Amino acid sequence: MSESQQEKKERAVATYWSLMRAVHELEYLMYRQCGNFGLTTSQYMVLEHVLEFGPMPTGEIAEKLTFGDSTISVVVKHLGHAGLLVRRPHATDKRKVVVHLTAKGEALVRMIRPKRAKVLRAKMCVLGKREQENMERICEKLAKGDPVKFVLEMTRVDEDEERD
Repeated sequence: MSESQQEKKERAVATYWSLMRAVHELEYLMYRQCGNFGLTTSQYMVLEHVLEFGPMPTGEIAEKLTFGDSTISVVVKHLGHAGLLVRRPHATDKRKVVVHLTAKGEALVRMIRPKRAKVLRAKMCVLGKREQENMERICEKLAKGDPVKFVLEMTRVDEDEERD
């Protein structure tokens, strides 16, 4: 028997809430851990991203971390005041600002990173290796999406919409 549109909606909503509960729990653990080092989660994400991928313009960091322009500006400003990074004009495009870690910022990320990995490993240990690999693939697929399927699903008339 085929699943109704209403059943698909209910399953999608239930799946969303399950995902959000898991993400919220992980984010809370990361928030508390960052707080122990005087950082917000967003601040740590920026520092770690610059350590991992090297100096880059603020706009590129915002795009990679899915931050808005105002969010990245505030985060970078606070990290600069804390002496964890410096902002320098872009070499060829003076409209852009490139973010560089300071020695203090790099040392802090290198100190936090293994502790963070340990917390995540401990939390994720409830999932086996295959489950973690499957979850990673599913999350990537969900984040990437399929624009054609999305548009088709959004333009489909549902039973409850027909009654309105």
